[in-house]
Amino acid sequence: MKNMVNTTTTFLWSKNENHPIQEKLLAQNRKENFYVLSDEEALKLYEDRLVDSELLYGDVVEVLEIVGEYARVTVPKQAYKNDSSGYPGWVIAKDLIAIPADWSETLKQLAVSQPTAKISFIDETKISLVVSIGTILAVLEDMSEQYKVLTPEGIGFIAKRDARIIGDLPEDAVEQMIDNAKSFLDLRYVWAGTSAAGFDCSGFVYTLFRTFGIWLSRDAQEQVFEGEVHTYNEAIPGDLLFFAYQEGNGAVHHVGLYLGNDQMIHSQTPGSKVMITKLEGTNYQKELCAVRRFF
Repeated sequence: MKNMVNTTTTFLWSKNENHPIQEKLLAQNRKENFYVLSDEEALKLYEDRLVDSELLYGDVVEVLEIVGEYARVTVPKQAYKNDSSGYPGWVIAKDLIAIPADWSETLKQLAVSQPTAKISFIDETKISLVVSIGTILAVLEDMSEQYKVLTPEGIGFIAKRDARIIGDLPEDAVEQMIDNAKSFLDLRYVWAGTSAAGFDCSGFVYTLFRTFGIWLSRDAQEQVFEGEVHTYNEAIPGDLLFFAYQEGNGAVHHVGLYLGNDQMIHSQTPGSKVMITKLEGTNYQKELCAVRRFF
């Protein structure tokens, strides 16, 4: 059975077991707002390996079973090497809703292209939502200053300045992506994050690329096998740089977006933030193992 996410974001939990952070999020009203976690609690997501990914408003999941307050799901749009049906995990069941009857994958789609955007509803009794960059919705009508969209909860509207139609890539796609990336400078790292509330390294590039309809795998270890192969000497802005342990000969553990001039922007590491780093003279220079191009 397919469902849609009907909160601004929801985590994909590794287990459906009680944990203080899970209990805190269960109690929060995340319908109209992003989750609220302290820096220490956000770090716990990593330290206790509580979550594996994050889903955005309107994302489709395949529900396999309901156990208590959680739904065991797979996420088709988050590719995962060990499960062809998509990334597996547990979602808070109340964060899901039945897919609207008139929704179809064949409908034209838009992606939120600003850090956040507001969705207002044709039903004025519904409270407006603030959603994250990367949120993808079906387009019903192209109006003068806004798009009419089909949301998990009915018809809504989103300003054109906050979204782009997914289809042919704009000529300045790389420049737009880099501008999007820089808008998150100093945003804290969140393990498994794919939203404007916080990203991990692979979630950061995954979300940036999905705003252009380019669907990378969810994790850096798999993203490295996608795209065109290039050397670092051939790297151009918009390429992805991958890094591996054992001075580039071990397992891939990190990814960043190349800006040119030996610099990348990346969500660095748990406890850190989105930043721009020059590779020369750093461990990244030693660990660089691959360059991949998608534009």
